[in-house]
Amino acid sequence: MDLNLNLKDQYKAGLRKWDKYGSEFIPAWIAEHDFGSPPAVHERLAHVLSLGSFGYHDEDTKLGESFAFWADSRNSWKLNPERVIPTVTVLQGVSACVEAFSSAGDGILYNTPSYPPFLDLPSHAKRRSVEWPLTKSETGWHYDMESLEQILEADRGIRILLLCNPHNPTGIVLKEKELSQIVNLCHKYNLILVSDEIHSDFIYKESIHIPTLTIDGADSVTIALTSGAKSFALAGMCCAVAIPGNDILKEKLLEVPKFLLGGSNRMGCEATIAAWETGSAWMDELIQTLDDRRLHLKSRLDGEIPEAKMFLPDSTFLAWIDLSEFNPGEKPAKWLREKTGIACGNGPDFGSGGKNHVRLTFGTSVNLLDEMIERIVKGLT
Repeated sequence: MDLNLNLKDQYKAGLRKWDKYGSEFIPAWIAEHDFGSPPAVHERLAHVLSLGSFGYHDEDTKLGESFAFWADSRNSWKLNPERVIPTVTVLQGVSACVEAFSSAGDGILYNTPSYPPFLDLPSHAKRRSVEWPLTKSETGWHYDMESLEQILEADRGIRILLLCNPHNPTGIVLKEKELSQIVNLCHKYNLILVSDEIHSDFIYKESIHIPTLTIDGADSVTIALTSGAKSFALAGMCCAVAIPGNDILKEKLLEVPKFLLGGSNRMGCEATIAAWETGSAWMDELIQTLDDRRLHLKSRLDGEIPEAKMFLPDSTFLAWIDLSEFNPGEKPAKWLREKTGIACGNGPDFGSGGKNHVRLTFGTSVNLLDEMIERIVKGLT
């Protein structure tokens, strides 16, 4: 997939990615790729604009059907489209699940390192944060399945297990056996499993994504959430979906006040529907391009500055880079930005496991990625 970025245009586009640090820095800090959206998305939006009709809309039916088509075609996941609940963002859906399925003082369990908003969510909702740390070995990051039951046994007040699968920021993917273990533990300890699967379209050839709701027994304890925001660079369009595993969970989730759940943007729904209905070949090409980028980044870092350590992610377009050998201090992203002019995500913001790390987005042109690598090599050697 070719990408010829006009950097002047990018800095004028009004996007947070390019505006936050200004034109003297290369932005690699936000989980958003630079490859845009499939042509059908542009065509659908142009058509809606030509109609000039921007009133209230009914997003439920068509969005559910489109996602069901996408889930079946990409992951052989056959789901009831009537179960799909539109949301503004995945994070809104996660917040609604916390509201619906837990009470003040209950524990919310999540992995660390973690997508930063997950760290803040429990306290904002008057719930307790409970960490399930990933482990790190010479071969990469891993889920510690043995410690999971120990945590649940020790704290019977945990009510929700919040997963991000594929995982942000490490890019690891849960295996079927691990998901089955998690589902079984949710039954044993009376938990609701909230599964954020927003990165699930980005799976590289050595891995496979198993939708949580395809696991035996998951339907009665699981709400899955996803969006086209990451896949098709549509984050600003504000459209996502929640998929409760059965009607009981759906009814409970819909008890959340309407101002806390729903309200998907009309244009976002249209863009997402077009992407899910027509974007499969485009997505295949994008994944191949991103696979080339991750291998290129890994190869150059290993060969030119091996002190900057990264494991190949199984998913996402995010590199979780360990700068421990440089002693970057409490704010490694700021340290790196000042030395190289590259703006990355700050590892400590992702909680435990983020010390000395930065998260770098490699979903961009090969020329810009090479410039990032060259700046890292020049600035740190």
